[in-house]
Amino acid sequence: MMRDVLSYLYVNATVMAKEGKFITQARWEDLWGATSPGEVASLLEATDYFPYLSEGAVSDARELEKAILTEFSAVGKEISQIIPKGAWPIREYLLRKWDVMNLRTAIRGMHSGARKEDILASLVGGGELDTSFLRTIVDAEGMEDLVTMLTRTPYRSLSQGLARYSETNNLFFLESLLDKAFWENLWLKVLNRGASKGFREFLEVCVETHNLKIILRAKQGRLLREEIEPCLIPECKILDALLVAFDEEDVAGLLPLLDGTPYFESLTSRQSEYESTGFIVVFEEVLDGAVRVKGEDIRKKRPFGPGPLIGFLVAKEMEVRNLLTLVRSTEVALNREEVREAIARN
Repeated sequence: MMRDVLSYLYVNATVMAKEGKFITQARWEDLWGATSPGEVASLLEATDYFPYLSEGAVSDARELEKAILTEFSAVGKEISQIIPKGAWPIREYLLRKWDVMNLRTAIRGMHSGARKEDILASLVGGGELDTSFLRTIVDAEGMEDLVTMLTRTPYRSLSQGLARYSETNNLFFLESLLDKAFWENLWLKVLNRGASKGFREFLEVCVETHNLKIILRAKQGRLLREEIEPCLIPECKILDALLVAFDEEDVAGLLPLLDGTPYFESLTSRQSEYESTGFIVVFEEVLDGAVRVKGEDIRKKRPFGPGPLIGFLVAKEMEVRNLLTLVRSTEVALNREEVREAIARN
């Protein structure tokens, strides 16, 4: 216990200092009304994002997004270099998430027919896959070629979704397997090799919410159980009841099966909104919120070990996600109040 306290002293002091530069509620009030990348960029002055803003970020939303993500990546690199040796799962989490993000960018770019130059410009350094390999991925002649290049990486399981992608032209299968590869690899290592109780609890919620998102998206898309099982992480307590009833029940019929889990009340509270809009994102917001709440809970319960670090990482990711939502909204005619409500729910 005392060893944990001492080993996390420096990293926790570092993240507490960084939290002091989080965007304040008063600054968010101003950001809510921003209608252009330039307005957003000017309001980021005196934040940690500001040094990463280029001239292009002032006039181009994609450049501004890249600057925000580059700052986020730099934070992850810095923390990965100062965390204790025993916190290897957190280091792996910090680094591999950028591999997943870059691979998703490459896959979506390939799917949409984007120019290779634009895909390369959107990639953000910070992961374990080196730049030359990512360039090779972007140069792939097609999706099959791209997936084949992943054979020697932790993401080789994407090959399982290639046939269904080719049949349906639906990225669901490839992206779900990409997320599964990330979470399952880390989760199985934690189960087999051990990790701090706080990070294990956090990771368990991430695994559960991954599975729930897959099930809800698949149910809305009228997929069969056999089609989604390769995308699910099996070492998960809440799966059994849902899978038994998956082919027979609709979304509304699956929710009661979650009674007794931490997700039941919050998901059912948004059921009427889902039924009126048909947007599965209303449930995904709930599940993202569960991850945030877990991070805050771990911070409070373990203030002298990994708790503050886990809480910081969750809060930082939420700030970045909200900021990106805001930036993207400047490119389209979205109702500003709807954007604000969406951010507030997170």
